[in-house]
Amino acid sequence: MNRKDFLISCGGLCAAFAGISLVSSCGGIHQVQATAAGAILSVSKEEFKLVKDGQTNWRKMILVRSARTNFPIALFRLSESDYSALLMECTHQGCELNPAGDFLVCPCHGSEFDKAGRVQNPPAEQNLKRFKTSSDEKTITIHTDSYVS
Repeated sequence: MNRKDFLISCGGLCAAFAGISLVSSCGGIHQVQATAAGAILSVSKEEFKLVKDGQTNWRKMILVRSARTNFPIALFRLSESDYSALLMECTHQGCELNPAGDFLVCPCHGSEFDKAGRVQNPPAEQNLKRFKTSSDEKTITIHTDSYVS
């Protein structure tokens, strides 16, 4: 590969990552402000509900914001009663991750994590911080002082 082709390829890759960041920040991702009581964050299960044209569907993920954490939390709905709460801080160099379907992607160096927080694509070597969650009929509770390994 000559220098010109290399630069074109690198430019395309950079544009792709910028596009992911732009699309993620433009909408489509439901964001909520959690209710906080100490280390406990509470989110209504209704935040996952999406009603359109009389049809009820469920979002796969919402972004939870709280002054308790420096980064947002990606809250994935795995089932009606099982949730995965991941701190959106890349374990490689601390960049804020972007949601991309069932994955979280680092715009800085391309690391990818699945909805359980496991590294799927380096350079990150450590999994994300995954908070313990619990739920009842109406509320999901995120325990920001307790991690799941």
